[in-house]
Amino acid sequence: MLNISLLLMHRRRLYGFVNSSLGLVFVDGVIYFLVYDDVFLVHGSRLNLVISFDLKSEKFGEVCLRERLVHTPDLNVTKVNESLGLLEYYDKGDMKVCGVWSRKDGANNQFTKIYTIKVEGKWLFNWVLGFRSNGEVVMELDVDNYKESRIAIYEPLSGHINDVGINGDLRTLYAWSYTKTLLLLDEADSIIH
Repeated sequence: MLNISLLLMHRRRLYGFVNSSLGLVFVDGVIYFLVYDDVFLVHGSRLNLVISFDLKSEKFGEVCLRERLVHTPDLNVTKVNESLGLLEYYDKGDMKVCGVWSRKDGANNQFTKIYTIKVEGKWLFNWVLGFRSNGEVVMELDVDNYKESRIAIYEPLSGHINDVGINGDLRTLYAWSYTKTLLLLDEADSIIH
């Protein structure tokens, strides 16, 4: 059994980076971690790095990021359409927006921005909770100035937002997806669904 805390300590020793949360994503037998170094914090920017750990070979790697993503101050890893993705949060005028980036499988593939989440109107956008299999975005919206929030579904093609009727205190709403998977490290395919 893989001990995640030992893996994180090893990653920190190798790269000297810190991460404020356990943000990690599992895609096709590889765990991806977002790490950053605040030592290089200059004008709100930091040094972001995505590290991979292949469960089959038990080797670390580094994922190439575009220069814009290397220095963005608010970046998260995610899974988008069964591929590695990044969420780039930033302000555009008075509105907080989120650029959704995706990377197709392969060692040399760059991240491509697939769309930007913009929430206009009475609610404030807080953060992405996850993605539905049909591509819709599950997100948390601020209802009343940083006290109460609600879960809503964002449709990327139309920009339409549907409230699902689930409310809670700000930053207390979470969503996770799962896949029934059996990982066989001694098998050629290694993954059985």
